Amino acid sequence: MGFVRVKGLIGGSQEAAQEVEFLVDTGSRYTVISSGLARDLGITPTVVTHAVLANSSRVEMGTAMAYLKLLDREAAVPVGILEVPIPLLGVTSLELLGLRVDSVREVIEYSWPFGPAVL
Repeated sequence: MGFVRVKGLIGGSQEAAQEVEFLVDTGSRYTVISSGLARDLGITPTVVTHAVLANSSRVEMGTAMAYLKLLDREAAVPVGILEVPIPLLGVTSLELLGLRVDSVREVIEYSWPFGPAVL
């Protein structure tokens, strides 16, 4: 079993979205990008929150809503802005889009037959 990577469109708006390669991180609730990438994509933090990292340390993290499109599904998703070496795709974004990880085949796939829903 290896790493799952996926390319998707992300931006502060649909018009500003650019293709980015994400490392899928099902241990992260947030999709996380660096401040430089956020600036390039027009994603501006609107709230500062405290987040716990994998090593149990606590950090302040800017958060924003961003446009995200993976496969043929799109939605506004919460994004954390933190200095990470590679953009991370968190589980909340996958769930919002109706997607899941197949870690054996190292791909994302549909978890239900539709994208964002209010059920």
